[in-house]
Amino acid sequence: MNLFNRSRKPLSYSQAVVELVLAGIFWGLGFVAAVWALRMAGPMAITGWRFLFAGIVGAFFIGRSLFSSSAGLLFGFAWVPGLLIGTTIIFQTWGLLFTTATKSSFITCLYVLIVPLLEPFFGGHRPSRRTVVCVLLALVGVALMCGLFSERELDARSNLNVGDLLTLVCAFAASVHIIMIGKVHAKLGPYFNGFNFNTAQSLCAGLPSLLIALVIEPNVIKMPIHLVEVASQGSALPLIGFLSLTILSTLIGFALQVRAQRVLSPSTAALLFLLEAPFALLFAAIFLGERLGNLQMIGGALILTSVIYNSIAQNTSTVVPQ
Repeated sequence: MNLFNRSRKPLSYSQAVVELVLAGIFWGLGFVAAVWALRMAGPMAITGWRFLFAGIVGAFFIGRSLFSSSAGLLFGFAWVPGLLIGTTIIFQTWGLLFTTATKSSFITCLYVLIVPLLEPFFGGHRPSRRTVVCVLLALVGVALMCGLFSERELDARSNLNVGDLLTLVCAFAASVHIIMIGKVHAKLGPYFNGFNFNTAQSLCAGLPSLLIALVIEPNVIKMPIHLVEVASQGSALPLIGFLSLTILSTLIGFALQVRAQRVLSPSTAALLFLLEAPFALLFAAIFLGERLGNLQMIGGALILTSVIYNSIAQNTSTVVPQ
């Protein structure tokens, strides 16, 4: 079987909307899941195993065609995006060691504005004045969310910290990943099979992350077993978090995203992608007890407003890294 078979018949518009909203829920929950998983493992190990397991499950469904003559070409297209999405998730997960899940989700959303700023470096058009203004407004929103203008005392995770800077690096890596995915789409056209590509991309993201983790993080190989052992002793949240990241955010979320993008308009898809931030806010409040002050709420609203306005006006298609 050729790994570059044409995609199946598209979904209906309403089905695509429902599936992308569901993906946004999974991605929003992923920020909380990462906080849980970090209680028992490091960011490199979590990222490596998360993508490796997702890639293995995807390979199971692809079957023997993964070893066909077209597999080499598939991995040739997937290895750069794989390294980029791995870098994105590593920095996002690393940042969650220091910052809140809510701030992480809103700062990550900046990738929608960063993409047009980086496109000229990859042969694209220069950003419009509107985009530059939206970026500046979004940065003001980030400053508000990080408590730079807050009159009340904030804890270390709510204040501006190194985790916010790591998350900003994540947003830049996600932006480059989006540009690379666009180039792959342009080369393959209708022969771009999202599920097969995501499987190869996951393997290309997981294996290098695990190799790096072997050097800098202890007990990487035993991490899955350790999570099960800890769960059997009554601390199930780290295992639940890891499984949620692997199955819901990576395997199912990305699959739903690819299916929906073939039906929805770019502006509609961009709006629905951004649902992960308010869903992350909701889940962080429920499961982690995170709360935002009035100025932080205004900052979050300013970020979303800037991103949404620019997405609609520019009518560009984007792809989310969680």
